[in-house]
Amino acid sequence: MKERNIGIDILKFFAALLITNSHMGMLYGKYDILATGGAIGDVLFFFCSGFTLFLSRMGRFDNWYKRRINRIYPTVFAWAILSAFIFNQHQSMDYTIIHGGGWFVTCIMIYYVVLYFIQRFMLHHLKWVFGIVALICIAWYFIIDRPADYNMYGATYFKWGHYFLFMLLGAMMGISQKQWNFNFNTDFIKLIGSTFVYYAILFAGRKYPLYSELQITSLIPLLFIVYYFYKVCSSDTLKKWYTNKYIGWGIKFIGGLCLEIYLVQGTLFTDKMNNIFPLNILIMFLIIIVVAYILRCCSRIFSQTFKDEEFNWKKIF
Repeated sequence: MKERNIGIDILKFFAALLITNSHMGMLYGKYDILATGGAIGDVLFFFCSGFTLFLSRMGRFDNWYKRRINRIYPTVFAWAILSAFIFNQHQSMDYTIIHGGGWFVTCIMIYYVVLYFIQRFMLHHLKWVFGIVALICIAWYFIIDRPADYNMYGATYFKWGHYFLFMLLGAMMGISQKQWNFNFNTDFIKLIGSTFVYYAILFAGRKYPLYSELQITSLIPLLFIVYYFYKVCSSDTLKKWYTNKYIGWGIKFIGGLCLEIYLVQGTLFTDKMNNIFPLNILIMFLIIIVVAYILRCCSRIFSQTFKDEEFNWKKIF
């Protein structure tokens, strides 16, 4: 990939915002219904990962997977050290490796293994792979025991299956040679419509048992949300925002801190500023950004410490 994909940069920016907002229930107080968008943010990030994954060199599996580890785990280890010294959170080594990055990191490290072999042997049959995974997810959904309040986007291993569809969608669009037609107005309306249908299915499921049984159908509008979100982010309108000196810098900065933001936010959330709502939401997000940037610097120091080369302080900061 010779040129940076602006649409992916903007998409990661929105993913970071949505994931963070979905975890801010205690900051919204009685308006906690506004703390939503987590599933959309998750699938956007999986889409971005799949989009860029096959565009880089693959090579031998051990070396390829090592590069994936080097991109993620220095940050995980650096956060384990910082949180132990500053926030008094002490985790065992096995917990740090398996769960230290949260379910998201564990999940994506498993996805990487599967996707490597898909790239090696099924690269030209990704649509078939997508169809097979979709059928597996449907069968899995109707086999598992689902209580009355079951949420397929909540704390359940089922989402480890259906989220893989979005990584595959990103991979298919990333390697596609098709020249996409981006129209901001049309695609934005379709994005809003898909989002409305998605939430309508989820809200109906909370009220009517029949719709709750069929909440897997929400994956269809969610796939369209990701597709049109990418098209909107790749449109000339948002590219103009990106080329703005200050707005573009903010988008790249926040989008580049996706992993760090995900790791630090849970420790930082507090309701002590709820008396200044909604200003507390903005203040908390700024605090998260600052701590996420500090974590990124520390993770790069951690990574460079165990290499023979001298410290590159410009790259660190």
